[in-house]
Amino acid sequence: MTIFRPKTIRGVTYALDHLDPFRFEIDNGAGQLRGVSVLFACHCFTEKLMGHHRPDLIYAHGHEKRAFDVGRHALSRLLPGLITTLGTNRVYRSTNPKQNHNYFFWRQNPAPGFIGPYLVFFNVVAAKRTGVDVLMNVESAYMKPNMQDRGSPVRFSTLIDKTAKGQSVPFGPLVTIKRK
Repeated sequence: MTIFRPKTIRGVTYALDHLDPFRFEIDNGAGQLRGVSVLFACHCFTEKLMGHHRPDLIYAHGHEKRAFDVGRHALSRLLPGLITTLGTNRVYRSTNPKQNHNYFFWRQNPAPGFIGPYLVFFNVVAAKRTGVDVLMNVESAYMKPNMQDRGSPVRFSTLIDKTAKGQSVPFGPLVTIKRK
C-alpha cells in the first residue's frame, strides 16, 4: 500500500515507495521474536514550509503542507535498513518533557556527502491487532548538527519487548552521547 505519492520537481521524479509501511521481527534477547510494524511520517522527507520555498516544492499530505527537501529524501532511502538493523543498539528517550514517549537514534555520517549527525525520531506503542506486537511510527529524520548532547539510553530490543508486554521501559541514566 503506497502512502506517499511521488514528487516531480523540474522534471525529476522522486519516488517515495521506500517509505511504504513494512513489518520486521526482532529478537527480544531471550530467543523470542517480536513483530514490529513500521510507519513513516512525511517529515522524513519534507521540512517546514517557509516563505523562501518555491511553489513547486510544496508537498501536501493529509492536513499538512510542507516543503519537499531533496537531501531529506535522499537520506530517507536509508531508513528501512537503519531500522531493521537496530537490534540491540542503543536508542535514546527524548529529553523534551512534552515528548515523554518519543525516542531517537542517530548516525554520524549516514551517506557520502552528508556529515552527521542524522537523527531519526520515533515512537512505539503496543499493537492492538494480531500479526505484530509493536507499532513504530517514524515521526521525523533529518541532519541536526546541533544535536543534543545527553540522552537516556535503552537497547532497541528491550524497548520493543517491554512495549509489547505493556511494561515500563527501563532507561539508563542521562548520559553524554558519544559522537563517533
